[in-house]
Amino acid sequence: MNTSEQIVDERIRPLIEAEKRLLNDLQNLAAVGGHDEDTRQLSDIQDGIDELFLLVIVGEFNSGKSSFINALFGQKVRVEGPVPVDDRITILRYAAQPDERQLTSFVSEKRLPVDFLRNIAVVDTPGTNSVIKQHQEVTEDFIPRADLILFTTSIDRPMTESERQFLAYVQKWGKKIVIVLNKIDTKDEAEVSEVVEFVDGKCRELLGFKPLIFPVSAKLALGAKLGGNPRDWTRSRFESLEDYVFNKLGERERLQLKLLSPLDSGSTVAEKLREEYAGKLELLAEDSSKISHLEEQLSRAHDEMQANFQKFVLQIDAQVVELRDRGADFLERNMRISNINLLRSETRFREEFERQVLGDWREKLDRTVNESVDWIVRQNMRLWNDTLEYFNSQVRKTDYDSRVIGRVGGQFVYDREEVHARIRHEAENRVRSLDHREECRRIIGSSMTALHQSFGLGAGAVGLGYVLATAFTTVALDVTGIAAATLLFTASFFILPYKRKRAIEELRSKVEKLREEMKTVFENKSLEEIDRAVENVRGALDPYTRFVKSEQTKLSERSSRLTEIIERLKMLKREIENLVSNN
Repeated sequence: MNTSEQIVDERIRPLIEAEKRLLNDLQNLAAVGGHDEDTRQLSDIQDGIDELFLLVIVGEFNSGKSSFINALFGQKVRVEGPVPVDDRITILRYAAQPDERQLTSFVSEKRLPVDFLRNIAVVDTPGTNSVIKQHQEVTEDFIPRADLILFTTSIDRPMTESERQFLAYVQKWGKKIVIVLNKIDTKDEAEVSEVVEFVDGKCRELLGFKPLIFPVSAKLALGAKLGGNPRDWTRSRFESLEDYVFNKLGERERLQLKLLSPLDSGSTVAEKLREEYAGKLELLAEDSSKISHLEEQLSRAHDEMQANFQKFVLQIDAQVVELRDRGADFLERNMRISNINLLRSETRFREEFERQVLGDWREKLDRTVNESVDWIVRQNMRLWNDTLEYFNSQVRKTDYDSRVIGRVGGQFVYDREEVHARIRHEAENRVRSLDHREECRRIIGSSMTALHQSFGLGAGAVGLGYVLATAFTTVALDVTGIAAATLLFTASFFILPYKRKRAIEELRSKVEKLREEMKTVFENKSLEEIDRAVENVRGALDPYTRFVKSEQTKLSERSSRLTEIIERLKMLKREIENLVSNN
């Protein structure tokens, strides 16, 4: 290596190392996301950085690709035939003695003593439109590693739809494309010019780039090189192509292509990841919005249930007030000297009190309580149904938004749908398994336990009306002093009005306390059940909420790393372009 080459090498070596580090960072990011194909391709691209300039020749079967390669080498190095004969990538490299070996299942290496292979490695690929699908896949898989693409097409059927699609695929990787228009010996000059103009127009119109087109006859060129008619070499127009590849595409341009090609391929992978991350974050943003809406819906349902339940609290409160007033009226009418026989007997007093005051009050209260409990259970059922309906109609439909899903795909959509499915199944199971009667019994039983504890009554009472009636009767007996009936025998009839007044006041006071305790217990139990219903639904949504938050955090971090990598790619490209152009 001369001094000038050493200086160039010393200047580009740090750039090459920077390329490797940058592509390795991108590879690690792709690997974290489970992008196995991208990870493998990035690994291959890094391996190729230290290789010779890679000239990849592609074309559809029967486009004259093999004959073109033979003409380029001036010897029959590739088999020509009417059917696809090779399903492997063949890398042609320099060696003093011919040699051939298999590198992998789909890649072989052939070494030849051809002088231009000292600086360039030539890659022959299977036909891109082969009926054997694997041929196309093998060829497409090698494109990201190419430094320059020679695309062969036949003049008798140029720019077919399948060729356009393949060129679009190559262009996606940012590769420089040279179009070789083969078999011009089958057309006259006017027809050749017409086809060249046609191919040029289609590339501009459909692919958005101005192509470099070389019309050639590989057949005439090979014949001339093998000792045929020298005029065939001129007619083949092959010299201008060789001049471009071996001379005009000089060391500087080859160096620039060699250094920029891996970055172009890396940029393609990075853009693919960027679109995927953006698509996922878009889905997650929609999911987050749905979660917020569901939370608002649950909070609103909670507040509405609590507010609407007050009608039952007011009804029960009114029934207790009615009982209080009836009790006071009973005492006013019966705590008189004329009813001395009633006042002397606790049993008779209790019986009469229950007949005149309680009457059917217990049944009315129980009906109201049962209605309130039934209402809570129905609201619980409605809450599950509303949540399920909303989830199915709003959240699940996003999975079929092909605009977004097409950019995402893969494990993310599967995981997300699995979370959705679990929540739907949970809601459906809750709706199916909710036993209305059993749920009512549970709530009433819980309320009765609370009332027993609040009023200091023993267990075993059936019906909230019975619990309250028992407590009320106990208060009535207590305030009238019937349990100490002997006092009536010694009391002057002048004292009885005073005792009656005191008894009524005390009854009202104690019933008011009982009323407040009952109201507190009833409101607390109803709120407890409403909270329980809402929290059950919220708990079912927790996996969905956790999934969305976790994925948002993870993807935001990856997106940030990717943005940094993309900026580094751009900066390194500019640095390489400046260095090469100034040399």
